[in-house]
Order: sequence, then structure tokens, then C-alpha cells
Amino acid sequence: MVGSKRAFLFDLALVVLFAGLYVLEIAVQPGPLGMPGWSAMAISCPAMATLLLRRRWPWIPLVVTVTAAIVLTLLSDLGGPTSFPILISVYSVCRKSGVVGSTAAAALAMVWPFFYTFPEPSPLAAFASIVYAGVDVGMVVAWGYAARVAAARAAQLERTVALLDAARDQLAVEAAASERARIAREFHDIVSHNLSVVALRAGVARALVDRDPGHARETLRELEQTSSAALSELRTLLSALHHDTSSGEIAELPGRQPMPRLDRIEDLVRSLREAGVSWRLERRGTVRELNSGLELTAFRVVQEAVTNVLKHAGPGYARVLLEYGAAALRIEITNHVTASPRRHLGGGAGSGHGLIGLRERVALVGGTFTAHPVQGGFHLEAVLPCPENSDLV
Repeated sequence: MVGSKRAFLFDLALVVLFAGLYVLEIAVQPGPLGMPGWSAMAISCPAMATLLLRRRWPWIPLVVTVTAAIVLTLLSDLGGPTSFPILISVYSVCRKSGVVGSTAAAALAMVWPFFYTFPEPSPLAAFASIVYAGVDVGMVVAWGYAARVAAARAAQLERTVALLDAARDQLAVEAAASERARIAREFHDIVSHNLSVVALRAGVARALVDRDPGHARETLRELEQTSSAALSELRTLLSALHHDTSSGEIAELPGRQPMPRLDRIEDLVRSLREAGVSWRLERRGTVRELNSGLELTAFRVVQEAVTNVLKHAGPGYARVLLEYGAAALRIEITNHVTASPRRHLGGGAGSGHGLIGLRERVALVGGTFTAHPVQGGFHLEAVLPCPENSDLV
């Protein structure tokens, strides 16, 4: 609205300026040459006023001003001030039209010079006058074309910026969704595993409180340690929601427990010895420290697998294998039941949220994940890429 008002005021100022120039020419003219000068204003001024329409209907002022200039030239010698409105009308047409429209506007504008050069006695002077007019019209056409190209580029740039803004907003939404999914997986891993262990320890302590109080107290002490560790992990995770830091920086926050790594696998397996499952932890290859993201992913894979054994499998035995290769870490967790199982490691069909979360975790680091039932148990395998020469993070 503001831009339209300014454009109208600018065009109105042009009309007033050209009308003033015409009045000035009439005032200094020695005398009328065919019709009174002031009477000619009845033709010229309305023609100039059509410039107010040039932004929406540019052909109207072009046709009207050229016609008025021809009429004034034929009736008198007072058509000169209409040349500027003609050139401005040509410019306006070129701003809105393509090559055909610009060519047609230039041709129409060149009609008038033939009328006012026709009376010239010298053919050379008439030819020079036509050339000068053609140069003026050509410059205006080029100026209008350049302005049209610049406006098109500006509009394209605005559209590009709008698309980039939309893409940025979409990426922000996707990043937020990805972060929520990551946090949900972390909460699932922490809460599911530790609550399962707490429930197991509480059941063992209740069964032993009368016949073996010492063992019951030891079990309660381990339950307390497990609960404290779970709360510490949850505090660490919640700190990530309030600090824009990497996992390494989060681990250094005061009063926070570092994010779990593979060197805590022994403690994880040891905490499940009361589950009626005989656990065996095996490492192959050259054990080395991996970057924090891979360490956390590998730990969560093992944690989710042993938690599912705890919740769904019956008494038996299970093995955790960590095989360090030159380019990848292979993780295998296999359990076999020796009595009636409650459910296998994968929770029946293996489509629970835990395995889905593990599959997403492994995919995020470029690894592969498989989980399927075996005879009398369940097998889970994850392969995480970790070249030996990769830098630690």
C-alpha cells in the first residue's frame, strides 16, 4: 500500500513537471503557428495525465501521447514537450512486455519523428533527426529491458529466499523431531533396564529377607547402587535438554555421571547374576577405545538385549560377544533357555519398541542390526563401523 502510494505521487509529479514545461514553452513562444498555444494544452495536458496509468496499463499512455504529439505537430509546432512522456511510456511498456512488446512500442514511438521531420527541406537533416530519435528510443528500450531483467532477478531471489526459509524451518522441525526421538530412546534404555533390575533385586531381597538376611542386605545395597546410577544417568540426560553441549561436554558437568561406555559392560552383566541366567562376557580382537557416540550406541545395544533377557527369558545361559575388527565392532547377544521361557529375548515377534529403537540407533551410526529367534532362544547382532585410524570424539 505504501509503495503504491509513492509510485502514484511520483507519476503525478512527472505529469505536473511536463505540464509546467509545456506552459513554459507556450509562454516563451513568439506566437502561434497554426493554432493558439493555450488551446493546444487542451490536447497535450490530458495526454500527459495518462502517465498516471502507465504502471497498470502502459500501452494507454503510449498510444495517447504519440497520437497527441502527431496531432500537435500537424496543427502547430508545439509538440516538443510530449517527447518525454512518450519515452517514459515506452519504458513502462518494456518493463512489462517481452521482446515483441518492446519492439512494437519502439516502432510506435518512432512514428511521430517521421511526422515532424517530413517538412525538413534537407533529406540529410531529416535523416539525422530520425537517427537521433531512434537513439533516444533505443536507449529507453534498453533501459526498460534492463530494469525488467533486474526486477525478474529480484523476484527470483525473493522466491529463493522464501524457499530457503521454508527449507530451514523444515530442517529445524525434523531436527527437533530427531532430537525428541533420541531423547525418548535414551529414556527408554535407562528406565527400562534399571527398573527391570530394581524389580529383580527387590524380588530376590524379599525372598531372602527371612532365611538369609545377610544376602538380602547385600541385594538391597546393590539395588540402591542401581537406583542411584539410574538417577544419575537421568540427570545427565536432562542436563542435555538445558545445555547446548556435546556428549563429551555433558559428561564433564559437575555432579553428573559420564555417559555409559563399553568399559561398564562387566558391571552391567554382573548386576544380572540373580536372574537365573548364566552370563558369559567375551571380547575378541584388540580392545580399543571408540568415539563416545559409538561407545554409547554399543552399550545401549547390550543393555537393551540383556534387559529383554531379564524380562522375557526363562532360566538358562547367555553370551555377550564384543568382537573388535579392523573396521567394525560386532556385538552378539545370544540366550538359550533351559526351562519354560516367559518370552524370548525379542519379545515374541521381535517388533517391540526396544528393538525398533536399537535398529534406529545402529542405523544412525551407519551400522547394521539383526535380531531373530534361534533354537531355544534368541540371537541379536549389531555391526558398528569403527575404523582403527578414526579419530576419537
